[in-house]
Amino acid sequence: MPFEPVMVAVAGGSAEATAQAAEKLGWAHAEAGWKRLLDRDDVQIVDICTPGDSHAEIAVAAPAAGKHVLCEKPLANTVAVAEAMAAAAKEAAARGVRSMVAFEASG
Repeated sequence: MPFEPVMVAVAGGSAEATAQAAEKLGWAHAEAGWKRLLDRDDVQIVDICTPGDSHAEIAVAAPAAGKHVLCEKPLANTVAVAEAMAAAAKEAAARGVRSMVAFEASG
């Protein structure tokens, strides 16, 4: 690959639990809250693996901040929310920022 991904920062609701997860899983930094990821220059991609009801807020804010997005399933809880997320992704794509949904085939 032309680049090597680096696990820069993980975010969570509890500072202590997130720091423990970062250490256990090999993340370089831990942030208390996903919004802090958007302010980091060393974060280019945000993987949204939160509960489904919080996907939309992150999936709209991250590309607006210039971060590429990988959103885990389910994308959204309603069609209207999914459409808003798709509109935000389309707007960001015009600036070269990409968004996608993670699908894993089991077999």
